[in-house]
Amino acid sequence: MNNDAPGLRMAYEGSMRNGIYVFIIFGLLSILATLWLLYRKHTLKTKYILLVVWGIFPPMWFLIEYFFIYMPYGVKDSFVFFQYGQDIASKLWGAVFALISIDLYKANEEKKKTVKKEEEAKKSRSHKLND
Repeated sequence: MNNDAPGLRMAYEGSMRNGIYVFIIFGLLSILATLWLLYRKHTLKTKYILLVVWGIFPPMWFLIEYFFIYMPYGVKDSFVFFQYGQDIASKLWGAVFALISIDLYKANEEKKKTVKKEEEAKKSRSHKLND
């Protein structure tokens, strides 16, 4: 493979490239599933699970891909292209992780407000009963 040729440059060839495409598609579908879960499931448990999953699995994938896939199977002289792909993927991962974090913070604040209102309503009812 000539990495100096114009057009799309690859860090992998053959079946390894196809396997990486499968992981790219899986990653994009994971983002869509995460966004759906984030805005459809309003439970804090779901949001915490998403935060943990997105906090652990993408960084693990970056390490696994580099040491166990790119190093032994990457195209010679393609490190710059590999690094660029990892840079884009890490920025996308950071954006999703930040989105989950912000949504989780917002959900926690809303829960605190709800609990506070419930406590105030309980106090108000108990004061009325005592009077």
